[in-house]
Amino acid sequence: MHLVLILLTMMVALIIQSTVLQVQPFSFVAPNLVMVLLLYVAMLRGSLVALYSGLVIGLIQDILFGSYLGLYAYTYASVGYFAGMTFRTYWSRQLVMAVLIMLGYSFVADLAAYGLSRLFGYAHVDLLAAVTHTVRIMIWNGILALLLYVPSLRLLGTERSRKLPEESL
Repeated sequence: MHLVLILLTMMVALIIQSTVLQVQPFSFVAPNLVMVLLLYVAMLRGSLVALYSGLVIGLIQDILFGSYLGLYAYTYASVGYFAGMTFRTYWSRQLVMAVLIMLGYSFVADLAAYGLSRLFGYAHVDLLAAVTHTVRIMIWNGILALLLYVPSLRLLGTERSRKLPEESL
C-alpha cells in the first residue's frame, strides 16, 4: 500500500475517532484509532513509513483538533519510529507479542502527550488521574488492536512481509 493510501486510511480513522467514538457509549474512554493504525503501520511497513505517517497525521490532528501545534505530530512521529524499531527487533508474527507491544506504546504515547501538555501549561490534571485515564485508553486500544489485527494484516501487508523464510518462523 502506498504512503498516500496509508494516510487516507488514517484520515478516515481520524474522522471516525473524532465523530463516532465521541458519542455516549464510547465517550467515557474513546480508543485512539489513529494510534492503533499507526502501530500497525510501524509493525508492517517499518519505522520510517511510520515516522512520516505519524508526523503528517499528527499535524492534521493538531490543526483540526489540537490545543497547540505539534503535540500529536511529535508524539505520533516518535512513537511510530520507535515502535517500528521495536517491531523490527522483536517481530515474530505472534498476535500476543504484537498486542503487548501495542499496549506499551499506546500507554507511552498518551503519557507523553500528557507530559508535554503539562510541560507547556495546558494540562491541569493530577498525574494519578492522567495515568488512570491512560490505562483505560490503553485497554480499549488493546481491544481495538485485537479486532483490527486481521484486517490490518490484509490491508497493510506486503508480499515481502507475507512470505517469510522458513528459518525465521
